[in-house]
Amino acid sequence: MEYSDTEQIVNQSFEFPVTHAAVVEQIGAIEITSPLGDSVTIQDILDPLEEESYLTSDALYTAIIGNLDETFIGRKYYDDRGGTSFGPVSRDESTVSF
Repeated sequence: MEYSDTEQIVNQSFEFPVTHAAVVEQIGAIEITSPLGDSVTIQDILDPLEEESYLTSDALYTAIIGNLDETFIGRKYYDDRGGTSFGPVSRDESTVSF
């Protein structure tokens, strides 16, 4: 599944609070796929956290999404705002916008 589907799965699968064991039993085997095609199970994401329970769906969702590795963030160092350059900066006053 895409990581963007995670919130919907969390909201539909549980009534909160929910124990870590119940989460792993019910959705732990679901794989989340990165944009590069790598995948990881929800159990693999949550096990290192050593949480006993999750009080809300937001807490569980944040625990899952917040602990995905860098392969899930897309293009590293990408900035769609422009203006960021590496190296010497030269100013051309004719291209300044206000």
